[in-house]
Amino acid sequence: MKAKRNLIQICLLCALMLSAVVQAQDYIYTTNSDGTLTITGYIGSGGAVFIPGTINDLPVTSIGDWAFYSTDVTNVTIPDSVTKIGDGAFFDCESLTVVTIGNSVTDIGDWAFAFCSSLTSVNFRGDTPSLGGADVFYGNVATVYYLPGFTNWGPTFDGHPAVLWNPPVPFNFTVNINNDTITITGYTGSDGEVTIPGMIDFLPVTSIGDNAFNFNSSLTEVTMSNGISSIGSAAFLYCNQLTNISISDSVTNIGSGAFQWCKALTDVTIPNGVTTFADSVFYDCISLTNITFPPNITSIGEDAFWGCGNLTSFVIPDSVTNIGDGAFSGAGLTSVIIPTGITSIGYITFSSCGNLTNVVIPDGVTNITRWAFSYCPSLSSITIPDSVTSIGYGVFYDCTSLTEVIIGSGITSILQEIFVNCPSLIGVYFMGNAPTIDSLVFTGDTNATIYYSPGTTGWGATFGGLPAVMLPFDFTFSGGTVTITAYTGADGSVIIPDKIGGLPVTTIGDSAFYFTGVTSVTIPDSVTDIGIYAFSRCDGLTNVTIGNGVTNLGMYAFWGDVSLSNVYFRGNAPSYGPNVFVGNHSVTTYIYYLPGTTGWGETFGGWIFGGTVLDAVPTALWLPQIQTSDANFGVQTYQFGFNISWASGQTVVVEASTNLVVWQPVQTNMITTGSAYFSDPQWTNYPGRFYRLRSP
Repeated sequence: MKAKRNLIQICLLCALMLSAVVQAQDYIYTTNSDGTLTITGYIGSGGAVFIPGTINDLPVTSIGDWAFYSTDVTNVTIPDSVTKIGDGAFFDCESLTVVTIGNSVTDIGDWAFAFCSSLTSVNFRGDTPSLGGADVFYGNVATVYYLPGFTNWGPTFDGHPAVLWNPPVPFNFTVNINNDTITITGYTGSDGEVTIPGMIDFLPVTSIGDNAFNFNSSLTEVTMSNGISSIGSAAFLYCNQLTNISISDSVTNIGSGAFQWCKALTDVTIPNGVTTFADSVFYDCISLTNITFPPNITSIGEDAFWGCGNLTSFVIPDSVTNIGDGAFSGAGLTSVIIPTGITSIGYITFSSCGNLTNVVIPDGVTNITRWAFSYCPSLSSITIPDSVTSIGYGVFYDCTSLTEVIIGSGITSILQEIFVNCPSLIGVYFMGNAPTIDSLVFTGDTNATIYYSPGTTGWGATFGGLPAVMLPFDFTFSGGTVTITAYTGADGSVIIPDKIGGLPVTTIGDSAFYFTGVTSVTIPDSVTDIGIYAFSRCDGLTNVTIGNGVTNLGMYAFWGDVSLSNVYFRGNAPSYGPNVFVGNHSVTTYIYYLPGTTGWGETFGGWIFGGTVLDAVPTALWLPQIQTSDANFGVQTYQFGFNISWASGQTVVVEASTNLVVWQPVQTNMITTGSAYFSDPQWTNYPGRFYRLRSP
């Protein structure tokens, strides 16, 4: 036997050397005199192999001698164009388990499938072929299967059992003659749970055709076998009882309206091979609650999720560069982050999203088309980046909860009805010069104020019929947060807002308040970073309150503030750069911190020079104080009372005593906006009463 194998190898090598061959993809082939092709060799990676019916538009009619000799193929489908399989064509393919032979094969050579030790089934799609010898299937125990309606089959074939292949198939289908694959065109069964097979009549099922299952009211669950690559347009249109569909990982294309009006469908995972999402795929799928998209999808078609009112959470992949008109109109989304590759937001794309509260539009978007966010009653704020140059009609029409909007410097004109019927609107912040404006822009928005940035032009006392005021800050926004870059307001006390245009103020920029006339500053809890020189050389600054979010103080942040006496921290001790308080010569300067916060020592903010700690500021526990000098101290309408000053959010218990020995709690106060008022209606019941404060 070994000598015979060696002889076969020598014959194979000689045949390859003597033939004039051409290589294309995974195959070596020769062109016959009649314009047909013979495959003479296989150079692919093995596995499942579907031999093509044509190569370069010429039909493949034969598999040459020893063409697949000793290769790693596991499953082979021979097309209907082939009429002959040569000697030893698949000899010694030890991993080969299944062979499907097309309906035109009339001759199979000797040893064609010999020594395929794993071969279990040989599937014939036509009549019985002639055999070139007695050893075609030598060395394996395969079963031969044949289809109904074909001739000359008996109980055995070449010594192997031959069995009629006649499983029930509840589908209509067509055979694609170019590649011998199956397209499902209809469903003839009555079961609600359907599995779409991977093979029909020994041919692979690769697609579900247009309208294949549409208007099937009994269908409840569909599972697709692997190998299906395409789902046609309207394939499952109005399958209104379909609750679950398992889309095979091999699918790369889903047609328009494929699952339109599948009102019971709840959860869908789109395979990784799908890169574009057609129009109306899940149109009005009102029960859809979850959709998982592949990470490399580039396009979402028009009306793709129109009316999906229960789709509340959805992440648009960063790979998406196009979102079609109306794609999410009427969806239940609560928040949306537009991918950075999007340049235009289309017509009614997010219109009528009743739950939508937050939208992030990235820098790079240039156009927001008409009515894009109209009728979104929960949308509270929006930021339009500098890259946007055009906003269409009615973009925010009837957004009844919209309170604040930031409009980037790229906008030069504002069209009609953009903000019509936004009664909650209180602030519109313009980053650039005054744009031209049509009538009816702010109809019904009587509570709004227009804010414009210092240094911009074209502004008057009103804009669009609303009062216009210059902001006391220059600021920038990026990544959904605001950085204050400069203070341009009047001297005196300043309370920095925690939000501008609905975005949190997180950073006080470098030199933002440098050499200004502020005397008192309150920094909100939203701020995490105070930049270099942020408040330096503010000669009149006496008091600073720093919110509990600050984790970093830049160097020289309070340099040269000669009047600074009190700095109140609401949170833990932040990190700090050198010389934070250098040059503060007030002998009464103190750092105050709240009970329960961490990281504080006896001093804060010092720096080391020559082994000596310089400019360290002493610290003290920040305690609530009774204000004895304001107008609320004393008897007020038959009650004795006073204001308590402390940090907002802190709780203070007022205790009373008649002898300074026994103290009783009288009232618990929550401090808001820096103070709380205490009153004691029972003070007249005692000849004398003392009061003190403590934490709860």
